Amino acid sequence: HRSVAAQEQHVQKKRHGSPLLALSPPVSTPTADHIHRNSANDTQMKVRLKDIALESGYSISTVSRVLSGSDRISEPVVQQVIECARRLGYPMHNTPHLDSNGHGSHIAFVTDFHEGEFYASLFAGYCRASEEMGIQLSLVSVKDQSDRIVEAILDLQSQRVQGIALFVPSLENEDYRQIAERLIKSKRYLPIVSNALIQTPVMPTVTFDGYSGGHLVGYHFAQRGYRTVGILKGPLGKAEASFRASGFRDACEQKGLRITWESTGDFMFDSAYDAFKEFLQAPERPQAVFVSNDLMGIGFFEAAREHGFSIPSDLAVAGYDDLPMCRQVRPGITSVGTDFHALGSHTLRTLRELAAGRQAENKVLSFIPVRLVV
Repeated sequence: HRSVAAQEQHVQKKRHGSPLLALSPPVSTPTADHIHRNSANDTQMKVRLKDIALESGYSISTVSRVLSGSDRISEPVVQQVIECARRLGYPMHNTPHLDSNGHGSHIAFVTDFHEGEFYASLFAGYCRASEEMGIQLSLVSVKDQSDRIVEAILDLQSQRVQGIALFVPSLENEDYRQIAERLIKSKRYLPIVSNALIQTPVMPTVTFDGYSGGHLVGYHFAQRGYRTVGILKGPLGKAEASFRASGFRDACEQKGLRITWESTGDFMFDSAYDAFKEFLQAPERPQAVFVSNDLMGIGFFEAAREHGFSIPSDLAVAGYDDLPMCRQVRPGITSVGTDFHALGSHTLRTLRELAAGRQAENKVLSFIPVRLVV
């Protein structure tokens, strides 16, 4: 080792006589501060990139690029390197693009996006949740064919996305099964959580409690003293529409309300507007109608007003989702409130747990509570 004197700074005189400091070359001997920090992080010093390279079978440069967050490495290689690093005890918090479990924070929200308040409110809730959780969120719009959805998911895997929130209500159970099977065959794991209710879930599902929502409306009508009621249901065969209708029917039966009119729509404005013509032909018109979503609720509301009905004196209307449109009409429409921020938070937490391996992937169905907004 060099002596302390050999490490002293040399002072030279400039031409004008003012001092110029010429520092001696840095020496390799660690300072006491370095020794203290290295001792405290002994595990970190023991695990080197070389160790991870030997364990994983990849070069040191590849390991370095993976741990520095390069997007030029394929996902299978990334996952193998990260797994080896975790197994060896490498401190994953030293890698800025990864969390403490070695997983990134980039989630894709995949949906068959449509214009309108519902999708805007849904994505706004997700954005708020992702910002609070420090997660990068991407919106990916796809057609509702299962083949295209699989292609989009496989493409997202190569873009270092760590999980997918899937909301495509038009998909059937068989579509979900095909998606799951094709992803298994691809041997490229990526956690997926569906936000659309599946009658028999084939993947983890987080959605709103539609049954309770319909039940709340039935109880509300009874509390307001209505004795005859009606329902405009959602599309036939859709689990979400069935759950809302079942909850409403059960509440009416429990409270002794008679359902004197019912029809079916497609969750769109025009279908409800047209359904009001059927309502006018009902042998016994109900005093109050539960319309299974807000967009249909507005269509039914407008048709009623055009035909001279006073809301709610002549006819009470309740919707589902409590979108801003319910407060933009006069009088406002009673609706089942769905918390899109809570939906996004629960879904993103579930995806993080799955990606970190702290939760086994299963077919659990989780419901987000709803409330009635009068």
